[in-house]
Amino acid sequence: MMTDQLKYHLERQEDLEACCQLLSNILEVLYKKDVGPTQRHVQIIMEKLLRTVNRTVISMGRDSELIVSVSM
Repeated sequence: MMTDQLKYHLERQEDLEACCQLLSNILEVLYKKDVGPTQRHVQIIMEKLLRTVNRTVISMGRDSELIVSVSM
């Protein structure tokens, strides 16, 4: 799976825009109803990438163009 490559680049702060786009695309596909069971795939992504994604977002700060603010 792409999680190892994503983690590698996120930890090194490399190609962050491409990493964001790739992870977004993967999650969009897994969210669709017609792709079969996805729970295990989502679980793998969470286990391998959640901490790294959180650390990356925190280190980027609010001024980064990749950070999107959602107001409700």
